[in-house]
Amino acid sequence: MRLWPLLLLALSLLGLAQDLKAQEEAVRRLEAQTARARALEEEAARRIQTLNRELSRLSQRVKGLLEEKARLEGEIARLEGERARLRQEIGRLKEAVRETEGRIAKLGKDLENLKARLQALMGSLHREKAGRYLPLLRAQSFADLAVRARWVGYLSRQDAALVRTFQATLKALREERERLSLLLADLSQKERSLAQTQATLERERRGLEATLAALQREEEGKRALLRDTLQERQRLQAELAALQARVLAERTRLLELRRQEEERRRQEEARRREEAARRQAALRPQAVVPPPPLPAQVGRLAFPVPGGRVLVPYGREGPFQVIQGPAPGSPVQAAAEGYVAGILYLPNLGYTVMLVHTETLSTVYTNLQEPLVQEGQKVERGQLLGYTGGGLLIRPEELEFRVAVRVGSETRFVDPAAYY
Repeated sequence: MRLWPLLLLALSLLGLAQDLKAQEEAVRRLEAQTARARALEEEAARRIQTLNRELSRLSQRVKGLLEEKARLEGEIARLEGERARLRQEIGRLKEAVRETEGRIAKLGKDLENLKARLQALMGSLHREKAGRYLPLLRAQSFADLAVRARWVGYLSRQDAALVRTFQATLKALREERERLSLLLADLSQKERSLAQTQATLERERRGLEATLAALQREEEGKRALLRDTLQERQRLQAELAALQARVLAERTRLLELRRQEEERRRQEEARRREEAARRQAALRPQAVVPPPPLPAQVGRLAFPVPGGRVLVPYGREGPFQVIQGPAPGSPVQAAAEGYVAGILYLPNLGYTVMLVHTETLSTVYTNLQEPLVQEGQKVERGQLLGYTGGGLLIRPEELEFRVAVRVGSETRFVDPAAYY
C-alpha cells in the first residue's frame, strides 16, 4: 500500500511549512525588536548629544562666573587694602589731632598764665602809679636813669609780644585742628563709602557663589545623567548587536528551511512523476497487502479525545479538525481498529501517529507526547495512543485530527465529522 508513505510525506511537508512559517514569524519579531532597539539606541545618542551641549553651556557659564568671582575677590581685596590704608591714615590724623589739641591746651594754659601775669603787672602799676618811677628816681646818674627806664619799657614790650605770639600760635593750631578734623571727617566718609562698596561686593560675591554652587550641582546632575545614558546606550548597543546576531542566525536558518522546503518539493515532484511513470508502465494494478490483516468494515469512527470537543471545524485552519481535550495532556485513542503505519516527530508539532484502517481509510493524530505504540503495531478501537501536548506551536490540550481517504489514485483529507 502506498497510502501511508504519501500521507507521511504530506505531513512532513505540512510540518516543514509550519516550521517555515514559524521561522518567518520569529525573524519578523526579531527584526521588529532590532528596529525598536535601534530606535532606542538612536534616542540615547540624541540624549547624549543634548546633554553634552548642555554640559558645554554649563561649563561656559561656570567659567564665566568663576572669572567674575575672581574679579570681585580682586576688587574686594583692593578695597580692603584701601580701607586699611585709610584706617591707618585716619589713625595718624587722629593722633595728629590729639597732639594738636594737646599743644593747643598747653599754649592756652601758658597764655592764661601770661595773661594772669600781665593782669597782675597792670594792677600793680595802677596801685602804685607813683611808685613805678621810684626806681628811676633812685638812679645815681642820668645814664643810669635812662638805662632803668629803657629796661622797664623793654620788659613791658616783651610781655606784650609774647602774648601776641601765643595768640597767633594758638590761632594757627586751632586752624590746623580744624583742617585735620575736616580731613579726618573726609577720610572717615571715604572709609564708610568703601565699607559700603565692599559690603555690596561681598553680597554680590555671596550671590555669585550661590549661583555657582547651583550651576555646579546642575552640572553634576547632568554628568550623572550622561553617565547613566552612556551606560544605557552601551547596554542597548550590546542588545542590538545580540539581536542582529540572532536575526542573522534566524535568517540563515530561514534560508536553510526554505532550501529544505524547495528540496522536498522537488523530491515530491520527482516522486509524483515516478509514480505516474509506474502507473503508466504497469499493465495491471498490483495488490498491496498490509502487514497485519485489516477488518472488512470499519464502521463509524470513535471520537479520538474522550470528553473533548471540536474547537476548530475542518477547513477553517486547514484540512483537519482541532479537538480540545478536557485538560493539557488529555488521552488520545484510536478512532478504529488498524495498525500503526508511521510515527513522525517535528518539534513544533510534536509526535504525529498515522493509523491505517483499510486500504482506503487512514487517520492521523498530531500534537502527541511520546507515543505509547510503535510502527507496525496492531491497535484496537479505543486503544490509548498517547497524550496531547507534545508540540511547541499547538496548545497542550489540543489535538489536530485528520482523516485521509483514497479515491482511485488520489488520496485526500476529508471532514472527520462525516465518519463519527
